[in-house]
Amino acid sequence: MGNSEGEQQPASGGELSELEAALLRALASVPRDQVVRCVATTLPADFFLDESAPLHGGRVRKVSVSMPEELAEAVRSRVGAGGFSRYVSEVVEREIRHERLGRLLDELEAEHGPVPPEIREQTRRMWPDYEPGDDE
Repeated sequence: MGNSEGEQQPASGGELSELEAALLRALASVPRDQVVRCVATTLPADFFLDESAPLHGGRVRKVSVSMPEELAEAVRSRVGAGGFSRYVSEVVEREIRHERLGRLLDELEAEHGPVPPEIREQTRRMWPDYEPGDDE
């Protein structure tokens, strides 16, 4: 990654393990935008989104929502009589976080270009439970 001003220099005198030194050499050998793309595609989403921070301030407001009867019954069968509002709130919050993550990914792609196919394939091999089509 070069030796530009403000970057941390590797420690001397054997303070870095061989693995750390090899990683620094590898990172220095490729363009910074490629490193950013690779890191952004491999980090879990919660790295970018604070999952512990609620989207609300704790106050609630009663609202009326219309939904298909079968869907409402499916929710009730999962959560029982008293959990309907909480379940719906959690699902809506999860969807909003998902949309935010999508916007973040769009911004990263606009700034650094699309993730190269070889990086996508490497990621698929790293996560064998990955379902093709989830990212496309």
